[in-house]
Amino acid sequence: MSLIHDRRAIFIANLKNLDAAGQQDAFVAEVIETFGHLTPPAGDLSHRWELDLHGISADGATEEEAIANWKRQADRLYPEQDTEDDGFITVHPRPTANGVAA
Repeated sequence: MSLIHDRRAIFIANLKNLDAAGQQDAFVAEVIETFGHLTPPAGDLSHRWELDLHGISADGATEEEAIANWKRQADRLYPEQDTEDDGFITVHPRPTANGVAA
């Protein structure tokens, strides 16, 4: 899937440009727009915040901790691709023993 259609990758990349309040707003909006879940503690059900978004689940004692844990999981599961200054990912063919690409 191309980056332009990968909402998860775009969301993760955008988080790096936001402060804590902006990230919290971004998470709430993304949960609403993509039918994710951001569930506060609910008495007898759970004493933790639970966040499920873009196939990544995390929890925490506070909303901020749940978001931080989600971001750690996202970085571990979907590491940022190495892009150049022009925004493109350049792929070079592997050299062979005689110097000619396969």
